[in-house]
Amino acid sequence: MIRLLVVDDQRLVRRCVSARLNAVADFDVVAEAASGEEARDRMREVEVDVILMDLNMPGIGGLEATRRLLAFEPALRIIGLSMYTSGPFPKQFLRLGGAGYVSKNADSEELVLAIRKVHAGACHISTDVARNIAVSDSLRRTRHGVDSLSRREVQVLQQIALGLTHDAIAVQLALSSKTIAHHRRELLRKLAAENDVQLAAVARDQGLADSVTLGSF
Repeated sequence: MIRLLVVDDQRLVRRCVSARLNAVADFDVVAEAASGEEARDRMREVEVDVILMDLNMPGIGGLEATRRLLAFEPALRIIGLSMYTSGPFPKQFLRLGGAGYVSKNADSEELVLAIRKVHAGACHISTDVARNIAVSDSLRRTRHGVDSLSRREVQVLQQIALGLTHDAIAVQLALSSKTIAHHRRELLRKLAAENDVQLAAVARDQGLADSVTLGSF
């Protein structure tokens, strides 16, 4: 039997989730809580295997409650429930040691699956949340790569975004083709790109191609 604690400040939501989970043969909602503070109190009264934690609550909130509960019992398995599938919430919760993150838009079948996986020691993150985290990480790495470019590399990147050939860029910037080739290799490495099409996409995404025209340099 998997013993569950459901934490949500909205009574109707809390009761509906509990009723759905209690209908699963090997699930037992042993307690409910309306806040992080109440969740802490319930943990002292009953044994719990998995906690379903609403992250958007008044008081100390779901994130701080998760931090405190895991400090009290590091082996706890906590699944975050939230309407937020992007932004800081998912990554902050997972950094705190959360074992799973499920969007409140998910169906009950996914929640049941998440509980089983988390109880078994695995991690479960809703597909839309995982995708947004991956995109955020990719954008951060790209931004870091752009920040590491030299002034000349930025110039070459901007000219690539205009669709110029390497020889044309050499003429435009009064450099040798060999030097342009070197800068291009550095751009590919720093921006984790595979070709000029991807380099041009990075330039557009980062706003480096918005005001560039021939003869700018």
